Amino acid sequence: MSPLTALLIDDDPVVHDLINYHLEGVVDRILHAEHPASGIALATHDMPDVILLDIEMPYMDGFQVCRELKQLSLTRDIPVVFLTSDNATHHVARGLDLGGVDYVTKPFVAIELQARVRAALRTRRLIELLRVHAHIDALTGLKNRGALEDGLARAAAGVARKGGGFAAVMLDVDHFKRVNDTYGHGIGDEVLRRLGATIGVLCRPTDLAARYGGEEFALVLPETTQATAITVCERLLEAIRQIRVSAPGGEFGFTVSAGLAMAGGDCPADDVLQRADEALYHAKGLGRDRLVIWAMAPADEPGA
Repeated sequence: MSPLTALLIDDDPVVHDLINYHLEGVVDRILHAEHPASGIALATHDMPDVILLDIEMPYMDGFQVCRELKQLSLTRDIPVVFLTSDNATHHVARGLDLGGVDYVTKPFVAIELQARVRAALRTRRLIELLRVHAHIDALTGLKNRGALEDGLARAAAGVARKGGGFAAVMLDVDHFKRVNDTYGHGIGDEVLRRLGATIGVLCRPTDLAARYGGEEFALVLPETTQATAITVCERLLEAIRQIRVSAPGGEFGFTVSAGLAMAGGDCPADDVLQRADEALYHAKGLGRDRLVIWAMAPADEPGA
């Protein structure tokens, strides 16, 4: 587990010393900024778990800093606890309206400061849990389509920033309707669960594996050559051929078809998933249970 980190943005050095003393044991690390701009830079670079933000600062007050933090995708979900020597209702209300989760009045009462910081950290953990669950497909345990789109956007941004490319793979269970019609949807769900588990085990830590919808799955393999992507796909298809699912009347196996496309060069990142899907379509037309690479797919090959 990563260390719990607090960021203090306050122009008073004495407050920094007090926070160090009072929050010892509540957080593992405290980052310090005595200027609003350096505080925003630290927040975006280090991604603390909670931000303690003074309201009364020169050049830019805490309200302005909070507004900027909440407009940035990297920092908008970090809980902000305002520090103020003025507990006037309108100040407190404005801070909360801007996205702060709490406030502490100076001079600090240690036990109150600690309790409010712990409450903010609990809020942070809940936000992270919600984010994780919002991007997980409940049936397979893989990422869902929303997470896939985010992953594709990140991979595309990496290509724009550093060059190179990445691989996208579309997978589809062969004759899945036949499985549901023969054994029922409960067994069909078990096929998808087993497939999701196999994909999850064989993917590398840097890869993104997602359920695209129904019996379709997608992979994003960042900073990967075509040769490596082919190896990953062939290994995955072989592992899937070994799966056996229990059903009335005995066990059965299943296969998948796969399409692979490479982003970068002549293939814009925005088109790579569509090209992988076209390659998958050709794999179906060639008899299923195989990998087709988009560049090798004949333009007039019918699908099935």
